[in-house]
Amino acid sequence: MKAPLVAAAGLIVLVAAGAVAAGTGALDGFVPGGSSASTSPSPAAADLATATVERRAMQTAADLDGNLEYEASRPVTAGVAGTVTRLPDDGTIIERGGVLFELGGKVRPRLLYGERPAWRPFGPGMSDGADVLQLEENLKALGFAPKGLKVNRHWDSKTTEAVKRWQKATGRKRDGTLDGGDLTFLPGAVRVAGAKAELGAMVAPGAPVLGATTARRVVTLALSASRQDLVAPGQAVTIELPGGAEVPGHVREIGRVATAGENGAATTVPVTIDIDAGATLPDLDAAPVTVHVVTERHDDVLAVPVNALVALLEGGYAVEVVAPDGSRRYVGVQTGLFEDGRVEVSGDGLAAGDLVVVPR
Repeated sequence: MKAPLVAAAGLIVLVAAGAVAAGTGALDGFVPGGSSASTSPSPAAADLATATVERRAMQTAADLDGNLEYEASRPVTAGVAGTVTRLPDDGTIIERGGVLFELGGKVRPRLLYGERPAWRPFGPGMSDGADVLQLEENLKALGFAPKGLKVNRHWDSKTTEAVKRWQKATGRKRDGTLDGGDLTFLPGAVRVAGAKAELGAMVAPGAPVLGATTARRVVTLALSASRQDLVAPGQAVTIELPGGAEVPGHVREIGRVATAGENGAATTVPVTIDIDAGATLPDLDAAPVTVHVVTERHDDVLAVPVNALVALLEGGYAVEVVAPDGSRRYVGVQTGLFEDGRVEVSGDGLAAGDLVVVPR
């Protein structure tokens, strides 16, 4: 009877007669689970190219194209009319209490934090409202709240006192009243992203003066709607930056509104990824990045180089194990995940630390 064949690492090699049971895909002499008896005498292990069977974690990942950018582009508008006389430089970070721009040589609105914009003048006798609460929260955060100030929606004498303290510190008239020329509410610190009005231009209330973003950088994706199952809120990801450095991040949210692609392109949904604190990022306003998303992970499994696999002619795989005495035997294996040139394997008679034959 002719000896059957095994295809190993792209080559057709002859295995000792009877090593493959015709039509079964099993190896002759294999015990249940795939461990085989020794083959014919073979060269010593020192004459072979071998690799060690490792115990490790294996995972597969998808690579997604994203963009590193500053978050939430928005305009900063004028609260009163005036001529633009001073603008901050691009890239300037403005935090709570900082001057946003200047109108008419003296109107310098300062940034206060709040989700709701100012829609009316502030002063004694005004009705209760969310804007009063925001103002009092900021005055307290900036250190101007007098003893006894109640941070609520109501304006009282303590609120007036706090306002006057702030006016004194910022060189304003101490009259206890404020308007859109004194403050602008925005959700948080901003980064200047270009001027919307030129120096010398006359602007009306509500006209854009600055372009701005938050001071925080995020990664955004336009993910094909058919691949939404790759990510979930809170999922850990790895972000590969220009130059190859990698930083960790977590998926913050997946948009609920899909955008139809143009010219037959796939429909996409927006994904926002937060970069973990402490990550070192390039000094770029925007940059393309690659997001590595783990799609499956197996911990504590055996792995060998992919080229250690021997493909059986009848189907399935084996690896050739070299014993300490130099004898060699085939062990049938089941394959799992592939990663970085290695493959997850399992099979009776195979253990971490074993040597397997690989092509030279």
